Amino acid sequence: MSDTTARFPADGAAAVPPARPAAPQPSVPHDLDFHGRKHRRAMDDASLADMARRIPTALVQTARLAWSVDRRMTLTILVCQVLSGLGTAAMLTAVAEAMPHLATSDARTGLGKAWPALVVAVVAMALGAGMWILADWATRRLNPRIASAVDLTLVDLHMKAELSAYDTEGFTDRSRAAEIGALRAVDLADDAKTLTNGLVQLVSAATVLTSLHPLLLGVLLLSVIPRGMGGVIAARIDYRVHDRTISARNVRGMMRWWVTTPDLADELRANGMRPYLHSWYRVMCDRVEGRELQGARPYLLVTLLAASLAGVFTLGMWAALAALALSGAMSTAIAGTAIVASQTAGRALNSIIRYGAVMFHHGLYLHDYHEFTEEVRSMAAARGTAQVGAPQRIRLREAAFTYPDKDTPALHPITLTLNRGEVVALVGENGAGKSTLIRLLTGLTLPTGGTVCWDDTDLATADPESVWRHVGLVPQKNGHWPLRARENITLGQPREHTDDRIWDAAERVGMTRALRKLPDQLDTLLARSVWGGHELSGGQWQRLACARALYREPAVLILDEPTSQMDARGEHLIFRELRAMAPGRITVVVTHRLDSARMADRVIVLDRGRLREEGTFDALVAAEDGLLRELNALAQDR
Repeated sequence: MSDTTARFPADGAAAVPPARPAAPQPSVPHDLDFHGRKHRRAMDDASLADMARRIPTALVQTARLAWSVDRRMTLTILVCQVLSGLGTAAMLTAVAEAMPHLATSDARTGLGKAWPALVVAVVAMALGAGMWILADWATRRLNPRIASAVDLTLVDLHMKAELSAYDTEGFTDRSRAAEIGALRAVDLADDAKTLTNGLVQLVSAATVLTSLHPLLLGVLLLSVIPRGMGGVIAARIDYRVHDRTISARNVRGMMRWWVTTPDLADELRANGMRPYLHSWYRVMCDRVEGRELQGARPYLLVTLLAASLAGVFTLGMWAALAALALSGAMSTAIAGTAIVASQTAGRALNSIIRYGAVMFHHGLYLHDYHEFTEEVRSMAAARGTAQVGAPQRIRLREAAFTYPDKDTPALHPITLTLNRGEVVALVGENGAGKSTLIRLLTGLTLPTGGTVCWDDTDLATADPESVWRHVGLVPQKNGHWPLRARENITLGQPREHTDDRIWDAAERVGMTRALRKLPDQLDTLLARSVWGGHELSGGQWQRLACARALYREPAVLILDEPTSQMDARGEHLIFRELRAMAPGRITVVVTHRLDSARMADRVIVLDRGRLREEGTFDALVAAEDGLLRELNALAQDR
């Protein structure tokens, strides 16, 4: 059959569309498990003794945190807990006093004699309920302050930490654990309130029962122990399900951002990724759902068994109380009070078991939070307090740097002088030590050997904030800050800003036209993911970062690949501006584009952490066996 016949069937014949090839089935995602989690299998591996030791520690840490944030609300919660317990004790005692009168044959006379005790019981119950409401109010006032305090502490420490701290092994993991602890600090305040309330209620009920009859404490234990053990086992089942699904939930959460963000929408659609990613996401949802359903059956069995045993023991308790009452060893009134008290104690024990298990787990992360904050504080370098002015020169004398836990220096001893008024190009292959040298020049990192001086001041003795007041840095990865265009230029400047000066900085980097086209010009929010926000191109963000540095009018201007995403016009404009500004500052430009290095007064070439060459561009390119000559030749061949 010819192609024509196949495509154009005879008259009256139904057109049969060509069969589509079956879509290939995507491979099943790997069953991921984060074995490196610090508290993996925490509750499964913990004995009851471990939990008993950890919970008081978590309570103390929570109390200290709450006390440091708001003493008045913390005291309010503690007083309410005590008064609530006293209210429970008073209620049970009043019930015990009223019961003998109510048990008489003459109901009217009995009620007349019992009503004062019944009034006390009602007032005590109302007091307990009122104290719980007041404690809940105080906790709700306390929680936002705790959340802000721990979050601000963590953020502040990260912003103040020496950059070398970020390079220590496991720093990111410990930081993440501390962030989880900060998030759970609010939950701990609520959990601690409920747990301590349960403890107070249990102690109150047990104390009253013991005062009524010593045997009642044993009867109480028999009635609540099954529920307590069932609660512990059920909590372990819940935790096991949570632990088995945490990897899938975390990865699913990360993937959810990737498949819904507009940043990747073009790539996802144009490259036909949707079917696979949708199938992958469905598999992860099914895994979470399936494992949670698997935990439902054992949870039901344990709950039924615990309830059955509790029922058997409760019946036994009632039988024992009946026997004691019939034998005359205990009055009917006291037996009735024991039943009421056992119910109170049972509810309290359920709270203790449930929230004790939660506090044990949350307490592990709260401990991580405190441990991490102490670690970061202890890692802060001992800097001085000397105030530094704008430098005329920067001198490195045998300055070297080795990252923590590394044997090979990132920067071998270097002796170098940079003078105000010159533009220096810093050149080298990846890993040559350029970024490390920039950190030393700007005091972001102190050398592990040798010295770095601004004029006559060793930066190790200087107040770092006074150093950074004179620095303008355009890093390779600059921030796309979700702020107005105005703040994206003036960010870091404490003084009042004038629009004329802001527009001048924008003009110098060629951003005036782009900013004026925005809906609100300088007041436009630069965050497309936020309602009403707008986005810039990569090159425009780089121009804005340069404008931010120029707006500072720094004495030391450092630019790390500042034009990598710019067009030729933008690159020419930036470097022309650098030359115009050069007389008033020390300018260092890190670049892989060797044509850009031509405009520098001096070129410094680094090679594997060592100062390989130094001189003018023309002299270094002309030098035999020179690294810059080799790199320039490779660039010309491309």
